[in-house]
Amino acid sequence: MVSLKLLFKKKNKLLQDSFIIFSTMMVMNLSGYFYHFYMGRSLGPEEYGILGSLLAILYFIIVPVNTIQTGITNFVSNFKAKGEDGKIAYLYIKAIKKLFIYGVLISLALIILSPLLTSFLHLPSTTPIIILSSMIIFALLIPVARGILQGIQNFKGLGITFITEGLIKLIFGIIFVYIGFKINGAITAIVLSYVFAFILGLILLKPIAKIKRKIKFNTKELYKYSLPVLIMLSSLTVFYTVDIFLVKHFFDVVQAGYYAAISLLGKIAFFASWSISIVMFPKVVELNTTNKKHKHILNKSLLIVLSICIPIILIYFIFSELMVYILFGIKYLKISNMIGWFAIIMSLFSLSYTLAFYNISLNRKKFIYFLIFFNILEIILIVLFHNTLWQIIWILMFIMVSLFLTLLIYTLKIKENKPQIELKQI
Repeated sequence: MVSLKLLFKKKNKLLQDSFIIFSTMMVMNLSGYFYHFYMGRSLGPEEYGILGSLLAILYFIIVPVNTIQTGITNFVSNFKAKGEDGKIAYLYIKAIKKLFIYGVLISLALIILSPLLTSFLHLPSTTPIIILSSMIIFALLIPVARGILQGIQNFKGLGITFITEGLIKLIFGIIFVYIGFKINGAITAIVLSYVFAFILGLILLKPIAKIKRKIKFNTKELYKYSLPVLIMLSSLTVFYTVDIFLVKHFFDVVQAGYYAAISLLGKIAFFASWSISIVMFPKVVELNTTNKKHKHILNKSLLIVLSICIPIILIYFIFSELMVYILFGIKYLKISNMIGWFAIIMSLFSLSYTLAFYNISLNRKKFIYFLIFFNILEIILIVLFHNTLWQIIWILMFIMVSLFLTLLIYTLKIKENKPQIELKQI
């Protein structure tokens, strides 16, 4: 029997690790928002709209890699439990080599496509996209380092990479824009944040790289494990990025800049609550695997998401002008009556995001068809109806209400007394 003293220590360790990740990610996210608020004020609506569209490109590219990070963490955790350090070392080296090659190829493809993207997004030159392309290599490599750090439970090291990324982006972003590099400086700061975070990851993982006896295994299982999550995350990412692309294409540069600011403020509701899904996911998997009830975890998760989102919505409606003025400046006051509605949109998306993670944790995949359907519908509606920013907002409201209700009905059909087929384990 485990002693109460030992159990207490274990619980303290769990709380300690959870606090480390929460607090370090908070530093990274706050740094990111301060970065955006400074850019919004310093660059103005026109150039900030360009920055928003460029970052939307980055979101699309890194989603598949973030999915691989989940798989890497899963495999490394299993290897660590079995004492198979040689397999961890093999996975580390193989993943770094393979993703470096992919990164170079994607970077070259982005450079080749830069004239086309420049024309579609109405950019002043190809330079910002060329700078962005250099970031892709490191954006693909960072999840490898972080996935292994998470898998071996080096949460302090993992947290330091988060803080490094956030602070480097903020500090160099302010410096470069202040001395006159403008949009190119803003993008370069993000590139440097990825470079520094990755180098730090390499330093932290030196003991893994130095393991001489590297044990080979079939890495194809990693990709099979990640495929449903990849499709889900890609589809979910479309919901909060494709609108920025289309607005940048159909509207003038000032309106696109306004919309980028509206979108950023609305996403605070999502990014403040998205970690709930990450915590919920392994808990539901464990309960489902052992044939125990799990819907109460979903119910609690949805309530926590609501408890985070509702205050943000109220603040945006009651203090809309003050929030816009403080965070973006007087130039953006025209959007103050829109941010509350966009917060509702992103809150509905947060609830849908939670439902999606709940279903994928039970290995239920049919809901992904609903995600793709609403992705397509969102694009079609915006392409057909884009006279004003208000029209875009009401289209997104319709999409998010419909998506949430569809996923909720689908989720309610789950019968807890029949365990789902569990994910293939190593």
